[in-house]
Amino acid sequence: MNESLHTKLRKLPLKGIFFSLVFCILATPLYSQVITSIEIIGLKRTQLHVAKYPLEKFLGQDSSSFNENDAIAAVKDMGILEPVSAELVQSKEELTLRVTVEEKWSIFPFPLIYVGSDGNKNFGLFFCDFNAFGLRDMAVLGGLYGSNGWSAIAMYNHTPAHKNALGWSSIFMYIHQERKNVDRHNETIRIYSANRLFSSLGVNYDFFKYLNGSISLYFTDISPAENKDSYNSPEDGARFIGISPRLSLRNSNWDGYLLSSQNLSFGYNYNHAISGSSFHQLEYSGNYEKPLVPGFRLNLRSGGIWKSATDPLFKEDQKKALVNVLPENYFESYYAGLSAGLEKYLFKSRHGTLSAQGLWQGVFSGDDVSHLEFDHGPFGGIVFYLSRVALPAVGFGFAYNMVSGQYRYSFSVGMSF
Repeated sequence: MNESLHTKLRKLPLKGIFFSLVFCILATPLYSQVITSIEIIGLKRTQLHVAKYPLEKFLGQDSSSFNENDAIAAVKDMGILEPVSAELVQSKEELTLRVTVEEKWSIFPFPLIYVGSDGNKNFGLFFCDFNAFGLRDMAVLGGLYGSNGWSAIAMYNHTPAHKNALGWSSIFMYIHQERKNVDRHNETIRIYSANRLFSSLGVNYDFFKYLNGSISLYFTDISPAENKDSYNSPEDGARFIGISPRLSLRNSNWDGYLLSSQNLSFGYNYNHAISGSSFHQLEYSGNYEKPLVPGFRLNLRSGGIWKSATDPLFKEDQKKALVNVLPENYFESYYAGLSAGLEKYLFKSRHGTLSAQGLWQGVFSGDDVSHLEFDHGPFGGIVFYLSRVALPAVGFGFAYNMVSGQYRYSFSVGMSF
């Protein structure tokens, strides 16, 4: 016969039931608490509300689901702070997310020396503040001088520092440049000089946790300049005003060794001609980094652009395709590129983290006049992610084009390959 419920309860050890009930009562507040406040230790120049903004997404999160690496990734992604620790601190009535940080050097003169695979040499000096007024704003003033011309740049970018705030940006750039265009085999097809004036003003807004939208208005003037070596040069200049809306998604995570990001952005430009021809432009870029094990990750990136104009003045280099296998002076109207490979953490010092990466790159390119072409080949490089200076990374890479037999090395400052 089945025992009655009353008989079963009588057989249970009363002491065990008592301690179980006490444990549940005491443990329930601990596991049901949510993060109610944020504390940041170590700020010197950065304003408190600026540093708190990327951490506000953790407010209201249950303590049992909190991951320290997620908080570290949010701080690292700002670019101006280096996190030391992130922890939950219990007080009588609050559960606080306490983050200890060190501020990176954000104000410095930045000399630039660049020598390209084609022999182009550029020397420049920029005065940069990547945390202007402690607001995480970016201010840059400087110029470049090289074998193919000179340029002057002034830029200010205001980053949203709290919910429902607008960011804005302004850019002024003047370039006097001798431009040599080459084909996929690095054979010269065009030489000309032009003066380019570009200025823009834009605003941006964080719609959701990971979604940002922006729109900018700009003015461009391109006028031919004298060049005794001109060859097959464009006949006329151009002047136009434009509008450029954009949407971008961004997320990041930290595995204890490398900060991995997942980004996707889409943009459209309408260029209304004051002189010359009006044209449309579509572009996209995406990046997916996923740790396979801590310190060893999969890297995928893709970029593309399409322009309705075929005028040589408006053609783009391979940067929009996010590849390195094409010649530095190769310019086209269409690109669609893909890079896939692996990146391995090597070592970390107080100044940053060194890693090595190997990728296979492929890219379609062309325009309405030339046929669509496909190039591919390997790329290898080293990247040093800076922890003391408010620049994301510096790196050096080498690429080989399996179709044309051309090689190219590249040097990157301020971003990873």
